[in-house]
Amino acid sequence: MELYQIRSFMAVAEEGNLTKAAVRIHASQPAVSAHVKALEEELGVSLFVRTSRGMCLTEAGKGLLPKADVLLHAAEDMMNQAKSYREELTGELKVGLNTDPEFLRITDLIDAMAAAHPKLRLRLMQNSSGVILRYVRDRQFDAGFSFFDTPYAEVSAIKLCEIPVRIVAPAAWADRVRDRSIDQLARMPWVKPDMDCPFMKIMDGVFEDSGILITDYIEADSEDVIRQLVASGKGLSLLKQNDANAMVREGSAIICDAGPVLSLGISFNYAKSRENDPLVRALREAIAQVWQDEACECVV
Repeated sequence: MELYQIRSFMAVAEEGNLTKAAVRIHASQPAVSAHVKALEEELGVSLFVRTSRGMCLTEAGKGLLPKADVLLHAAEDMMNQAKSYREELTGELKVGLNTDPEFLRITDLIDAMAAAHPKLRLRLMQNSSGVILRYVRDRQFDAGFSFFDTPYAEVSAIKLCEIPVRIVAPAAWADRVRDRSIDQLARMPWVKPDMDCPFMKIMDGVFEDSGILITDYIEADSEDVIRQLVASGKGLSLLKQNDANAMVREGSAIICDAGPVLSLGISFNYAKSRENDPLVRALREAIAQVWQDEACECVV
């Protein structure tokens, strides 16, 4: 019995699909199928049954799944303890960034890590909050930032702070938006975030009670693109308070005071199974140091 067979078994059990499981653990679909088959032959029981809905666990599979989880965690604990015996931490940590590095205090994080663990290297990967959380769950990222709560039981989150969010309009629209209600603003052109973006979830909440649909809009999947489109007069949008303030200072946008007070939480996330991993622990300690002026809260 090999650990890669156990990982394949758990991935198929959780995804219910061989192809999705293969993507999750970075293996080919035939390889995952072969791993599961070999494990079934060694155990002498069938773990799955194929149905029109995908791969469903048999009673034996359901009973053995918790044991598989224990085995994997035991192996990870062994690796973590071995790392703790090293005189100096070494290696690479992949960290997902969901917004601009300056806002996330990445320069300070790099400095803190370099001072405490000079042989640990950070690899910074830009992506959306939803993708980052999924990659942390699937161990493609060691950790990452997100703008909303994790939907995965396997992921722990440290709440860093609550970010004010403002409605902004092109500077040239000052007369057009002055003293307008939120319902009136909704009828104007907008630059909407991507559907999976947390800013889109806020936008849905803003107009949910009004019963008004924003029908005149451009959709953008990047904060940089949204800022550029607002500045060029294409529509209103939602931005972090600091971004909104920066656009006001440069004269490219104005802040609209209509509507409710908006905010967005930002969290630092890592896999629960790596709670005791010395590398991840070192990263958590650096995050706590860099964000110590904010009220941090661990969410498990």
